[in-house]
Amino acid sequence: MFDERVRSILPRAVMPIAAALARAGVSPNAVSAAAFVVALAAAWLVAAGHPRAGVVVWLVSRLCDGLDGVVARMTKRSTPFGGYLDITLDMAAYSIMLIGFAAAHPEHRIVWLVILAGYVLAITTTLALSNAASAMGRTVGGTDRTFQFTPGIAEAGETTAMYVLWALLPGWLGWLTWIWAAMILATVVQRSWLAARALR
Repeated sequence: MFDERVRSILPRAVMPIAAALARAGVSPNAVSAAAFVVALAAAWLVAAGHPRAGVVVWLVSRLCDGLDGVVARMTKRSTPFGGYLDITLDMAAYSIMLIGFAAAHPEHRIVWLVILAGYVLAITTTLALSNAASAMGRTVGGTDRTFQFTPGIAEAGETTAMYVLWALLPGWLGWLTWIWAAMILATVVQRSWLAARALR
């Protein structure tokens, strides 16, 4: 819901870091890969029973994830493959973090499976709508990304916020996970409704 607002502020906030990476010759794809490696470390910490440390590392990984696009635009190295790699590693990061929580709290195994299935449906509806709209020459998302992202109830920002809540409020995990599952499924329905109207 608030991803695009964050994306409009992020470039100014990380410009010094992005400029340093650009001067060092670090490629945007390398930044994407580094963000994923940091996310793996975050998931391992959560699975090992250190959720608060894990979400701190997770926040670092998301900062790195926001850097790749800034570096790409700064160095004029934006490519379709870069967009593909970014979203692929993003979804792998969100999923591996979820697995970390599932490993730490196996008693909630049903809802973890529901959330993981929700992730599959959420990204499928996003990319399917983007591709179908592009094939028809239509615009459904007003962003400068490789793919046409449409606003949803559950996006990257909400995912990170939920991970932080899971780490800080483990006693509420049962409720919070089902709330998150409902938000993801609502986003799938929301995007499917948009597709039904936009692709006729």
